[in-house]
Amino acid sequence: MTQADLVARVLALTQRIEAAAQAADWDGAAALADERAPLLMSIEPQQTPDALATIRRIQHIDATVAALLQDAQSALSADYSRSLRRAQAAATYQQAARF
Repeated sequence: MTQADLVARVLALTQRIEAAAQAADWDGAAALADERAPLLMSIEPQQTPDALATIRRIQHIDATVAALLQDAQSALSADYSRSLRRAQAAATYQQAARF
């Protein structure tokens, strides 16, 4: 596989990761990231200007996915906290109802 083919393959996987992240398919995104990781490590430092532009695009998409992940993590954390408070309130109510 040439470096141009490699960079194109990494871009394609990155776009699939982005689509999975936008669909909140974090398991799918993680599997694609695992598939992409060894390819990323195979990219050589010296690249053509076109390849460098593609790599910058990949980096931009990665930053977008990281932001989506942070938002999803924050939302899950907030949901967990609300659920925990509701469970504690229900337990308190149940305990008071016994007396």
